[in-house]
Amino acid sequence: MREKILLTSADSDRCGLGGILDSVGHEILHAGEIIAAGECLRQSPALVLLDAELLARASGDLRGAFEAQLLAADIPCLRFASKGMEQGRMRELTPRAWATIVNPEDRDHVLEQVGLLLRMRQLFQARMLAEEQLLMRQIESEQSLASASHIQRSLLPRSLPQSDAFSFAWEFLPCETVGGDLFYLAPLSEDALMVYLIDVSGHGIPSAMVTVSVYQSLTAQTGRLVKRVLDRPPYFEVSGPAEVLTALDKEYPFERFEKFFSIVYLLLDPRTGRVRYCNGGHPAPILVRADGSWDLLGEGGTLVGLGGVLPYREGQVQLAPADRLYLYSDGVTEHFSPDGEPYGDGRLLDFLLRHRHLPLKRVIHGLMSDLQGYGRGRLPGDDVSFFGIEFNGPR
Repeated sequence: MREKILLTSADSDRCGLGGILDSVGHEILHAGEIIAAGECLRQSPALVLLDAELLARASGDLRGAFEAQLLAADIPCLRFASKGMEQGRMRELTPRAWATIVNPEDRDHVLEQVGLLLRMRQLFQARMLAEEQLLMRQIESEQSLASASHIQRSLLPRSLPQSDAFSFAWEFLPCETVGGDLFYLAPLSEDALMVYLIDVSGHGIPSAMVTVSVYQSLTAQTGRLVKRVLDRPPYFEVSGPAEVLTALDKEYPFERFEKFFSIVYLLLDPRTGRVRYCNGGHPAPILVRADGSWDLLGEGGTLVGLGGVLPYREGQVQLAPADRLYLYSDGVTEHFSPDGEPYGDGRLLDFLLRHRHLPLKRVIHGLMSDLQGYGRGRLPGDDVSFFGIEFNGPR
């Protein structure tokens, strides 16, 4: 491969090096002085052959300036002595050189040393290119993850629907790699307030894409799954929770995105406190009664995406004033201590029961603080979502 090589030499005959290199097709840049050699570096040669004799004749300032130019150019060098010089002295004068041409007149030796250094340079450049490409891919990936995280956050509730019958509070702590958690609430009719929490399997952009798609399918205004169109007033009917999950299971088969997701879907009736729900493979919401009793909302079916393995069943529960429902993702119970022990279902239930007399927001914020203390500041390995609902009485 033809390369441009800078040959610096104190010998006007150049010790035959120029002829040897020219004979195999290399382009030779000649420099008989240090200043001229520095100017030749601007032409970006692939290799520099440094004559120690030339450097020995130059002043210390000139040698220092040339060394700085070599360092900035980052070009590999070979040392030689056109008029013979002790090797220790040669190394002292040419500290930037990678190796020594012992006999500048030996064609095979010269070509072997030059060829070896050029191959090393090519390998180094290939490695640098690979590292640069890897860095660029990493930057692009991080930018994509940042965009996915921004989209995920933008889908979370920004404001509470006006409801005298219910109070709400929530916390969301995303993981670094962008998980698939999303919770949302919106009124569908006078007697139906939709609340759901989903958790898409995996992390990163693919999971975020599924999350966005499910959100669009369940949007109160445009989501065709949450309402059925009628030809008579009010021209729609709210779909039941089991119907919604059945439709989602058909809409999001595993083969479509190669993702499963869990979901808990609720319809709250502000006039009565009745809750209709369906749980698709999600951690069961915890019902904490005002009197300290508790229950789990486990009625439902499998993860969404399994293709109707089992039918989804609807569950119902009646809330009394001051009763609370807590929805959460497995990022809560699977948050680990430094010793590798998960927070767990028992610790979560105990916290909610012990603090049931506190205001709802304080319970939610307190749980997140307890989680972070339990993990001693460790970042979560999965999204952490926690959503609280309190029934204030019929309105």
